[in-house]
Amino acid sequence: MIQKVGYYTKHKWFTKNHIYDWVSCLSIFVVEQILTNFVINPRIRYEPTNFTLVDYPLIPDIVPAWLLLIICILLPLAIFGGFYAYYRNSHDLHHAALGLVQTFTVTMLFTDFLKIIASRYRPDYAARVALEGVASRLARDGRLSFPSGHSSLSFSCMAFLSFYIAGKTKVFRKDGGSMWKVLLCLVPFMISSLIAVSRTVDYHHDFSDITAGAFIGLSCGVFIYFVNFNSLFSKECALPKSRVSPNYAKDHGLLYSEREYTSLAISSDL
Repeated sequence: MIQKVGYYTKHKWFTKNHIYDWVSCLSIFVVEQILTNFVINPRIRYEPTNFTLVDYPLIPDIVPAWLLLIICILLPLAIFGGFYAYYRNSHDLHHAALGLVQTFTVTMLFTDFLKIIASRYRPDYAARVALEGVASRLARDGRLSFPSGHSSLSFSCMAFLSFYIAGKTKVFRKDGGSMWKVLLCLVPFMISSLIAVSRTVDYHHDFSDITAGAFIGLSCGVFIYFVNFNSLFSKECALPKSRVSPNYAKDHGLLYSEREYTSLAISSDL
């Protein structure tokens, strides 16, 4: 079990700034969804005669939206909950959940606005227009191909989860990690890769769409992870970060230079 000494036991890890983070995520998500779904519409781009790249058939999603949300949100939360049940670390559980929500929100923000700006046709766009007309919601969604939302969301949330597991299993520490730990950390990336490739199989995206989505997702997931957790190469890689003000450190006799030498006792089986 994690035993935190010195700075980590003195400091109350939950601050009002964390409340601002939760409210900000919710506000950004709601505003972004309203703007990109009901206010701003994608352009109807020029379509050359005999443009066969959009003549693919319209078939159901291999990975529907509800399943994507289960994989991206509920699966990581269940794993975070499993670590909490074993280690009883509320600080870790909170930062993991907050980081996941931040990752999801930031990725959605980037992806949806890029979709509107690009207004790229999906491979099955012609079938959508033929079925319900160019003014339908189905056709509107057919102009939101780039980048792939399934790809960006799955890679961002799975990257965050993979780094979280890597921190707990310490695979990047100096002493290294065994093969089973490495494979365990790579499982989330295998899942996100399968989801991304499925979008080309059901003709909802081409490979450039899912590649761009993967890049956006990986960037957001990795960035947000290191906002909330320590470096994977650090002795404290299994621990979340804490926010402390200069006044708090001064009032409690804790100098910033002392924080770097905080005594930590972390069991080898964490």
